[in-house]
Amino acid sequence: MMLSDNFSLAEMIRSDAATRLGISNTPDDAQIDNLRRLAVEILEPLRAAIGKPIRITSGLRVPVLNTIIGGVSNSDHCLGRAADIQVDGMSAKSVCEAVRSLDLPYKQVIHEFGAWCHVSIGYPAEAPKRECLTAIKVAGKTVYEKGIV
Repeated sequence: MMLSDNFSLAEMIRSDAATRLGISNTPDDAQIDNLRRLAVEILEPLRAAIGKPIRITSGLRVPVLNTIIGGVSNSDHCLGRAADIQVDGMSAKSVCEAVRSLDLPYKQVIHEFGAWCHVSIGYPAEAPKRECLTAIKVAGKTVYEKGIV
């Protein structure tokens, strides 16, 4: 099933960890609706602006999978409202900066560990928060700094 012109449901729910652990990462209707909004309102405009395909490294995570991989308990991934993305030929920071510069209705853009860009979308009636953060490890713990650094 295609969520938008360039993003499929299959790529948004694919998880090597879920497969390896025998966990079903199957979305419900509300999660599919959120994934579709994320694809249409954030990922498609970003792809059009940068002119390159976007690779989804983590989309939906059912709560048990999110817990096992160490995600925060209130992760937007669990609701289908977030994706971790990479673009060949672009740094994670550049991808984050591209999202920020496009004035898209994002909730958060997080430059995570210099390796990928986390982007999320809020609830349909919610005003975009447009929070920009950078995640780093300090003494083994994840710390979030304001801004994309």
